Amino acid sequence: MAAVTISEETAYARYRDLLRRPRTAAALAAVVAVVSVAMQVVVLDDVSGPLLVVTVGSVLVCVLATWNVVNFGRTAARRLEDASPSVGGTFSWWRNGTGGYEAMPFAYGADHQRFAYLSYAVGAVPVEIGHLASQAGRGSSSPTGRRHAYVAIRLPERLPHTILGFGHRSTVLGIRVVPEQWHRSQLVDLGFDRRVKAYVGDGGEQTAREFFTPAVVAVLARVGRTYDVEIKDRILYLIGTRSVAAGSVRRWSRQRDLVESLARALADDGLWAPIRHQVRGNGPRFGAMRADVGRAVTMFAVVVGAVVVVISALVIYASGVLE
Repeated sequence: MAAVTISEETAYARYRDLLRRPRTAAALAAVVAVVSVAMQVVVLDDVSGPLLVVTVGSVLVCVLATWNVVNFGRTAARRLEDASPSVGGTFSWWRNGTGGYEAMPFAYGADHQRFAYLSYAVGAVPVEIGHLASQAGRGSSSPTGRRHAYVAIRLPERLPHTILGFGHRSTVLGIRVVPEQWHRSQLVDLGFDRRVKAYVGDGGEQTAREFFTPAVVAVLARVGRTYDVEIKDRILYLIGTRSVAAGSVRRWSRQRDLVESLARALADDGLWAPIRHQVRGNGPRFGAMRADVGRAVTMFAVVVGAVVVVISALVIYASGVLE
């Protein structure tokens, strides 16, 4: 099916609509939170449990929506647009669909829309820096929506599906809060750094060991402090919760240098010589990643249980049962 071409005016209008949703959600949630607090303080003699839950929920929605507004807003988009002429790239305001990308945020969920993205080349390596909006499932319409920042770097050769973890984003104060959901049988020992975890699709173990040399892992570890790193076929993805171009000018410059340094490192032909010999012709067939369903269900149950306990405690406290 031929791609549908839309005008820049239409694309910009769709982009503005994406920005309007979290702004509206943040404003409405803030109003609800203020009104509910005012009712607690001025109208009611005792703290109302249900009203307290409404207040907490409104504050949470406001915070999440504001995060999207700040970190995926016009400033980041304008910086990518302004960079386009200097790098000889193409900037687009909005396109429907995944654009053929297959990283986890693109593969799961519904209503995928790429927005404010810049496509250009670092040397001979195609790079795309952009943003992805989606919903959790078909028919759902979250007021804040899901937002991901992404970088897609096209590789010279195909590689097995790989999820890399560097231990930076999965712990808080030494406590693991995001356990890996992938099956442990696909955890490949790279042989030189136990802190680096590489989950590799079936059949790709030897190719992964050839590719992930200490030098390559050292380069990837730099971006792994900020982004999730995923490789599938011929594309390496960096996935983040904050736009590459968000924040201060200094941060944007630093993140761009980080991305382009990685692209240049991946362009080294010597890196691909052993891989090229393996994967071309009748090379190995790479299998899919397998989720550890048991661990994923346990993790979900723990999170839901914690939320229920916190809300119940707030209601009990507000009702004065413990007094």
